[in-house]
Amino acid sequence: MKPCSILTIGNFDGVHVGHSHIINHLIKFASSSSYREEFFEDNPALRKHYHLDLQTNPASGLLTFNPHPASVLGNKFYIPLMPHEKRLQTLKNFPLHRVEELPFTKEFSQKSSEEFCEFLVKKYNIAMLFIGHDFKIGHDRAEREKLIEHGKKLGFAVYAHEPVRLDTGEVISSTQIRENLLAGNIQKANSMLGYAYTLSGTVQHGFNRGGKLLGFPTANLLEKTLIVPKNGVYATKVKIFDSRFVKNKQAQVFHGMTNIGYNPTFNNNARSIETCIFDFDADIYEKDIEISFYHLLREERKFNSINELKEQLTEDKYYAQKLLTGK
Repeated sequence: MKPCSILTIGNFDGVHVGHSHIINHLIKFASSSSYREEFFEDNPALRKHYHLDLQTNPASGLLTFNPHPASVLGNKFYIPLMPHEKRLQTLKNFPLHRVEELPFTKEFSQKSSEEFCEFLVKKYNIAMLFIGHDFKIGHDRAEREKLIEHGKKLGFAVYAHEPVRLDTGEVISSTQIRENLLAGNIQKANSMLGYAYTLSGTVQHGFNRGGKLLGFPTANLLEKTLIVPKNGVYATKVKIFDSRFVKNKQAQVFHGMTNIGYNPTFNNNARSIETCIFDFDADIYEKDIEISFYHLLREERKFNSINELKEQLTEDKYYAQKLLTGK
């Protein structure tokens, strides 16, 4: 007989603070009998639907989908917060017994919520399902109450977490993070993520203006798959994935500033992502880098002259260093 499982299911885009809260709760429930006893004292109605002895540690598991359901169902407005490979590895870093991707197809999307729950029982011998407050599943988009009914019928308990909130009371969600990034509210987005938002890719050749013309050489990044923050100048930290910049098997972290936008002073037609790494002059073309965003220094604007732009960049660098170092 398959070992009994407690599961959580979702897309986990960004693996943000709300996701981590649910996953860590599930891990604690699975590993501690005393915690399970406290849990059911607080949630007595769930106890009769949880068929395991409280002294038995169930297997903990997380199920996610690949590809993202939105891409299969034709949602053209969905843009992820994190690359698929990084999201999966981040999820696997949690001490869970199982992290598994379910292939999401149009055929799979036609399953009803009850059919999906039957699948969970048959394949994973599920004892309890942990879900987020806004979780929906199945072609009928079943939410908490309907899933509880399925659980009663099929023999497992369903626990829906309360929304995880910032100190301001705002609910943490992938949607809210996207909206804050697009509005330039980088610190609020980071507080919801639990880490600094990152973009990564290979350094491309740009317009060759940064170093020669302005005295601020830049590494240019092409990004077409993730959410790109609002146009502006940001204080950032940079990792360069090259053996020259590795210490103790860890990529060094450099301070810098990143401009996102159209360089209106030069009337560019295409948006670019250009990062000036402070006090750095090595050739890193075709090298992979990761940029972490910390503060919006200012919005992008057009300057009247090259000298005026250079003066502003000098000021931007000063404030970026101050924010990044705390000095």
